[in-house]
Amino acid sequence: MRVAVLIAIKDLRQRFRDRSAVLIAVVAPLGLALIFSSLLGNAATFHATYVVADLDGGELATVLRQDVIGSLQTAGVADITDVRTEADARAAVDAGGTTAAFVIPAGFTRSIQAGQPVTVDIIGAQGSDLGTEIARSLAQRFGDGVVAVQLSLATVADLAGRPLDPADQSRIASVASAATPPVALVDVQAGLRQLTMATYFSASMAILFLFFSAQTGLVSLFDERRQGTLGRILAGPVRPSTILLGKILGGFATSVIAMTILVLATSALIGADWGAPVGVAALILSAIVASIGISSLVVSFTRTAEAAGAASSAVAITLGVLGGTFTPTSQAPQLLSVLTLATPHGWFLRGLGDMHGIGATAADALPSVGVLLAMGLVTGAIGMLRARRLVTPR
Repeated sequence: MRVAVLIAIKDLRQRFRDRSAVLIAVVAPLGLALIFSSLLGNAATFHATYVVADLDGGELATVLRQDVIGSLQTAGVADITDVRTEADARAAVDAGGTTAAFVIPAGFTRSIQAGQPVTVDIIGAQGSDLGTEIARSLAQRFGDGVVAVQLSLATVADLAGRPLDPADQSRIASVASAATPPVALVDVQAGLRQLTMATYFSASMAILFLFFSAQTGLVSLFDERRQGTLGRILAGPVRPSTILLGKILGGFATSVIAMTILVLATSALIGADWGAPVGVAALILSAIVASIGISSLVVSFTRTAEAAGAASSAVAITLGVLGGTFTPTSQAPQLLSVLTLATPHGWFLRGLGDMHGIGATAADALPSVGVLLAMGLVTGAIGMLRARRLVTPR
């Protein structure tokens, strides 16, 4: 064991002196996490800017402006600005920075009270499809309410057998407007277990590049054989299994250091929330076991350092794509969501997600930890048996 530890320490020193190893293990995943989070981190946040040109100024126009359109500003999802004319509204949209404009025409209130059709113009900015659709939906919602009130008035007038006087119309309209709808939407707080974009891309880039750094231990055997270092080690009282163990320990230590740096750096720089420290540590250690095990199996089928590096990289990228490191699996087709469960990347990200949400604890990550350990131990055992040929004397 002492010899294996010495081999691991020697490999660890060499890797951290090698700038390319630091680049792959730390700099590349951290840089990509920063880039992805800055580009896509706010994709799920919606905030719009609307302008309203009220050319009517009547009672119903005020209701539309204050109660309906104004509800967006009250909810904090939009900023509302009033302008005087339709030209001003169009200019605000054309100038940029405005999502859409509402134009309430003159005679709006009078037309509705007379039962005549009237149109609210929605002027959407180019590229603001979602915000424009929300504006259109608000106008449609107000129109549906008007139709409901008019239907109530017509029904009462028909039952009464006479036209309603203004006082009756006002009273019935008030009752109809205040009536509780038969179907209501109620906000409830659900235990959604989902990572933020910053956390997701921090974790996905970390697990992706973990496979690149995990392969370096066994791949270095090819270089040591070519340089003659391996032969000199085997000339002493050192068993081949000890050398393999030392290489594995070196790769394990390198991966632990790199992942620890990534967790701390992404938490400090982009606000990534990895979850309960105990659960995160268990997931990271099990993911390292899985990455080393799979990499060992892949390397055991190759005969040169170049072939080993290429094969391991190809497997790492393929598993990364299937595991959802570039796109959240919630946005992926059903088939890809199923294939994700065949990859350590998918289970690692799933374990982190399970620790987020109402009432979630570190224990919720245990299923993912178990799957990752099983993947690593099974593939690692086969890989180590096959890799013995790499350290047998020739």
